[in-house]
Amino acid sequence: MNREIVAIDNLSVIINGAKILDKLSLSVVEGEFLGVVGPNGGGKTTLLKVILGLLPPASGTVRIFGKSPRLSRKRIGYVPQRLFFDRDFPVTVNDTVLMGRLSSRGLFARYGKEDTMMVEQALETVGMAGLKKHLVGELSGGEIQRMLLARAMVGQPELLLLDEPTASIDPEMKTTIYDLLDRLHASVTLIMVSHDTGAISRHVSRTVCLSCGMVTHGPGEITREELSGMYRYPVNVVKHKHP
Repeated sequence: MNREIVAIDNLSVIINGAKILDKLSLSVVEGEFLGVVGPNGGGKTTLLKVILGLLPPASGTVRIFGKSPRLSRKRIGYVPQRLFFDRDFPVTVNDTVLMGRLSSRGLFARYGKEDTMMVEQALETVGMAGLKKHLVGELSGGEIQRMLLARAMVGQPELLLLDEPTASIDPEMKTTIYDLLDRLHASVTLIMVSHDTGAISRHVSRTVCLSCGMVTHGPGEITREELSGMYRYPVNVVKHKHP
């Protein structure tokens, strides 16, 4: 039996007096690819922040790798929904990905040959090796997302959290990102927040529907009625065949 990576029991989170998550329980085991869907304000990003140790629970317990989230943070990679930066700032793709090694090297430690090698491997994995000397401001939206994946993976995380990694990129690039995640899944446990309810069903091993509370589904089990009740507006459902 695979070891438990994430153990959340009866979690509630209150922000500015509003209950964002209510009595949520979740277990994620090693090797899973968990998809998290739900409406805006349903608590998806809040859940990721709790796992990262950036938000404290109002009640309940959260254990990551059997420890508190803060103590496990070095074992977690994170890909944000978008990167906010000055496009005129002269930072290269290589240097941005190299920042992902800070968690293992320390803030003031010098980078070594191992760091350089890890960056090259990460860029090769995401298909960005040919762009390593390019400035980040020159990249497309899809290229930035692949760079952020490389930055997260260069720290060799055991758990990778992704917050809407395909938001605001074209359909062709979305397919490329999903194919890349399928390859990464062979070596890391994934939790991905997404609004692509149809697309992610082809890739994830399990789906969580989150709107303050939580409902869990296996592949392809979400119905139109369940999604419409959660999103509070009509939702199209695309069914895929699963092996």
